[in-house]
Amino acid sequence: MGTNVETDITVQRFGYTADTNGRRLTFPRVETHDTQGRSGTVAYGAADLLFDGLEGRLDTLRWTAETMSLGGAWLRDDAGRFDIAVQRIEMPREVRLVRADRGVELVTPHMSLQEMRLVVKGPFGRAAAAPAPDAAPPTRHLRQEGLRFLDSLSGRFYLTVKVVLDLPVLGVRTLDQALKVPVQEGAIDFRALDDSLDWLEGAFLDIEHEDDKLAITWKVPIFGSSRDLISWILDEDAQKLASFGKVPVRSLADFVVGRGEKPDKDRKDKKKSSILRALSFQAIDVALNLVAPRSLEVGGGLIMFGGEDQPGIVDLEVTGAINDRLAGGLAGNIGSIDTTIKDLRIGPVTMTADRLHFDGLDELEVVFDGFRPTQIKVVVHRVTATNLAMQIA
Repeated sequence: MGTNVETDITVQRFGYTADTNGRRLTFPRVETHDTQGRSGTVAYGAADLLFDGLEGRLDTLRWTAETMSLGGAWLRDDAGRFDIAVQRIEMPREVRLVRADRGVELVTPHMSLQEMRLVVKGPFGRAAAAPAPDAAPPTRHLRQEGLRFLDSLSGRFYLTVKVVLDLPVLGVRTLDQALKVPVQEGAIDFRALDDSLDWLEGAFLDIEHEDDKLAITWKVPIFGSSRDLISWILDEDAQKLASFGKVPVRSLADFVVGRGEKPDKDRKDKKKSSILRALSFQAIDVALNLVAPRSLEVGGGLIMFGGEDQPGIVDLEVTGAINDRLAGGLAGNIGSIDTTIKDLRIGPVTMTADRLHFDGLDELEVVFDGFRPTQIKVVVHRVTATNLAMQIA
């Protein structure tokens, strides 16, 4: 993998020292402009860099600086999978750049970023064959197993479920149901939710739990039998909780959209058209907090949310609409996020920090194709890191 860096550089003076500690170059002050570099398919750069007390050893890769600041920094890959831009980066204490097992490592006790913009494009996760209608994904691949950090969520979901059905005899019928769902200790009460259905929609729609499956179903009153519109597979812990009428929020990640038809493996004259014409979640209005220390494995590393004296996520607010067939999106903001990270990988960068605090996520956007997210965009007003180690492959 080739690496190349180019820049315009200004140096007031420099010194050369050779003694028992090795050969070194020292620069009281260094300014660079329009720095651009590339490592394989990843490009990076900065409009301005400023170093105070810069020292570099000639016998090995080891550069240190008393302070360092960057303006207009960016990092992106050629395929457009990620794009990171930061208005300003400040490292007011010692900064060290050394050779790592893969590439180089930047270490500093304190770093702050202002106005950071991050765009990540999918597909997210491993591609898999589409499951058969009304079939649950294999237990060993459940997404909810990696989302246990959501078990300390509190807040509420407001949304409207809109279902368009092409019913025998009755024809096309549209059902709209407004739902107000409280979240306590990372779970929702689906029995109370079922009881809250309006009398007309409630005659057609139902929320059912059986063994390892929770489903929103439809049926023709009196004469009909239930058909799944959308179902969720439940892991062992979620099944135990579901027996008390509650289900973890994390279980909602493992969903299967049905066609609204009753599965019948022996039928040879299956209709090509689906009874379920459209399923959408509209007028989504979410307000959540994550109050307890929780961890999430992601990007080959670990994120710990919160601590003894600090909540993990404060004032998460999201609005928008998504549906099963067309483009949709969610937009929101977050008051603050407090984390500890270890070996978190973003493109060629792997980061570890004792504390990584996000203050003021002014813009949070998730773009959907159907129910599948395709792009995530985040704009953060300020990020601070303590004891940061960042490897660049």
